[in-house]
Amino acid sequence: MIKVLLVDDEDIEREAMAEIIPWDKLGMELVDMAWNGIEGLEKIRIHQPDIVITDIKMPVMDGIQLIGKTKELYPDMLFVVLSGYGEYEYTSRAMELGIRHYILKPCDEEKIVEVLRGVKEELAELEYRREAEQEYRRTYARMIPRVKEQILGILIQEKEVSKTDEILLQKFMENVTNSFVLLGIQSSRELDQLDKFVLTNILTELLGAENIYMNTSTKKEMIYLIPEKLADNLRPLLIKVQKEYGKYKQDRLRSAASRAGGIEEVSRLYVQLQELLFLGDLEGTKEFVSFDHLGENKDSGIMVLDYDKIRAAKDYAGVMFEIYSSYVKMEMSGFSGKKTADSFRFFLEVFCGRKDWEWKNEEIWGILEAVIEECAAFLGLSLPDTKDGNRLKHILYGIYRNIKNPDLSLQYLAKEVLFMNEDYFGRFFYRSVNEKYSSFLLRVRVELAKRLMAFNPDIRISELAEQIGYPADGQYFAKVFKKNTGMVPSEYRKMLTLDAGRKITNE
Repeated sequence: MIKVLLVDDEDIEREAMAEIIPWDKLGMELVDMAWNGIEGLEKIRIHQPDIVITDIKMPVMDGIQLIGKTKELYPDMLFVVLSGYGEYEYTSRAMELGIRHYILKPCDEEKIVEVLRGVKEELAELEYRREAEQEYRRTYARMIPRVKEQILGILIQEKEVSKTDEILLQKFMENVTNSFVLLGIQSSRELDQLDKFVLTNILTELLGAENIYMNTSTKKEMIYLIPEKLADNLRPLLIKVQKEYGKYKQDRLRSAASRAGGIEEVSRLYVQLQELLFLGDLEGTKEFVSFDHLGENKDSGIMVLDYDKIRAAKDYAGVMFEIYSSYVKMEMSGFSGKKTADSFRFFLEVFCGRKDWEWKNEEIWGILEAVIEECAAFLGLSLPDTKDGNRLKHILYGIYRNIKNPDLSLQYLAKEVLFMNEDYFGRFFYRSVNEKYSSFLLRVRVELAKRLMAFNPDIRISELAEQIGYPADGQYFAKVFKKNTGMVPSEYRKMLTLDAGRKITNE
């Protein structure tokens, strides 16, 4: 039954309207009456009617004031305005408040009933819209987890996001931080829908639903996008996940968290997450692993294998530099020969799509050469299979295999390593690389020093000097480094630390 409240300061008209209107036939109930706006507002609060019929001109509080006050409390309440001739100013103000239904005094039963039927139709339409909106919200709420799962799945695969998904993604992330980590929980067997539900339910209870922005899955793992602030406390939490999941199913779970990044870096974070899970498995790790566990410098946030830098290489020599610097980082991190080989095998699988790679030469330089060749081919940067192309390749490998040698002069490299005429070597190198050999070697050594300091800010200067081919006392290296960068190694290292601190503060 539709509830109606009548507000009119004229007793006769108010009582007459209450008597002559066939409220029951209209499906309405006159719940109360009031003689002015003040009383009307109080009774509106008590009864909360669907419709208020109000005179527009009343003492104490007129109809316009009553409508305005009521709309503040109940924006969807409908009004029918009673107005007399000459009250156009009041009527126009009512129209400004969104009033659509008017009855002109004096009025008869037929006119009032006609207007009330119109109001009833509007109420039915409003109710339909409310129900439709509620159903939309229910449907939207049911769809949101699936939509988020699809979007995160697209992001980690670095596929193009549709316009619709992009709009939804912006909506999902509008009130959250823009610094995340990817958390991966991996099973030793394929996960069915119930397994995934159980894992997500356990993690949600421990982290809180508000801290799981999105999640998706593969055959054997669940991937969660969570705020960076939780990263430092994940280990004990994930031990609880394993314990609780073990009550449901006996299964070996492994987990890892990527380093922090923005939503635009999700595909890169996923690659790093996969590398952690893969390499941690090689070590027999059965619990939570993080980047510092597998050779990443936690403070600097730089990976051993920097996929983006490798991808950005401009030529064959650039690819060789990136792969060699990755190898030096592995060496500094204490990677065994097997772990180094397996790391590069996983890298080729992710970066180039080469599965089940087998090394033709298990010696480290055989592995490095295979990785460099495969990456260069994948990026379209291979050297031509010509006499000059093969000669340049032979020279570049000669440089990197001997880069730790302080005596790696043009004369030494040409005579002792490459068995070439010195003059011919100098001319050929300049023609092929468009840079003098001495400048090239200096640039590579300085750039390598920068990378190694960024990777491990605590590295001793003597160790750094030896890694790039300078005497261990570090004095000559410091002079060369300052000449090329404008600061000595200790100043450069301090700058890296300050930059890292500013980045953390900004995030």
